Amino acid sequence: VFDDEEESKLSYTEIYQEYQALVEKLLEDYLKEVGINEEKFQQAFSSPLAKTHTSQAILQTVLAAEDFRLFKKMMVQKNIEMQLQAIRIIKERNGVLPDCLTEGSDVFSEIEQEEMKILREVLRKSKEEYEMEQERKRTE
Repeated sequence: VFDDEEESKLSYTEIYQEYQALVEKLLEDYLKEVGINEEKFQQAFSSPLAKTHTSQAILQTVLAAEDFRLFKKMMVQKNIEMQLQAIRIIKERNGVLPDCLTEGSDVFSEIEQEEMKILREVLRKSKEEYEMEQERKRTE
């Protein structure tokens, strides 16, 4: 759903709110499980150790629940990773990448056209399922 456009879509806000609720619930449950109260967690989260680069990387998913820009950046990065994974799968299946995904021409072979149809169908189905899920949540 996320792209690298400057302007954010309304659907991003809905997803972000769901993400915030999920992170909050998971964090709450985890803190209860390990016996840490919210005050101690806030102290640890604010400590200099939590500000290191490594800690920030680990805490990014929690921090993203409080910062929409960080959340959007994380989601765009995830989309890029998924696209790269799809390209790797295409390369593994065919041994090479289609010219349209390299510096070559934009001419598709029959196999490449079939793969693009499959990818489009998978993306369409995924978007359709997401929209149906959103509609179901709205009606609830």
